Amino acid sequence: VLRLDDFYKEHDDPTLPRVPGSTDIDWDSAGSWDAGAAVAAIAELCRSGRTDVPVYDIATSSRTDHETFHIGRSPLFVAEGIFAADIVGRCQELGLLADALCLRGRPSTTFRRRLVRDLREGRKSVPFLL
Repeated sequence: VLRLDDFYKEHDDPTLPRVPGSTDIDWDSAGSWDAGAAVAAIAELCRSGRTDVPVYDIATSSRTDHETFHIGRSPLFVAEGIFAADIVGRCQELGLLADALCLRGRPSTTFRRRLVRDLREGRKSVPFLL
């Protein structure tokens, strides 16, 4: 599984969108994510069976490392992430897409799960999360 959420931009990227009326970064905006780099990684993976991907630390809002992701001889792989739907069209245009699926639960359940995870892992401050 290719983790597309590791393609978030770093906290000091000047192109990051802001929450209106605030200096806070809008991490829920697709503009906080590097779609171009994600598509390039998918294209490389389809072409060669491997690609270099970032390792992203949400607590520090930064890329802390990189790793090689490889699919071996498999003709298919899963790419998942909160903004995956935003690159479906581009991947289809490039001939990289076998299928696109959306799995989602109730928004209140998703919020609770994310809040518990973020608090447990110390990803952001409590006021920021709420």
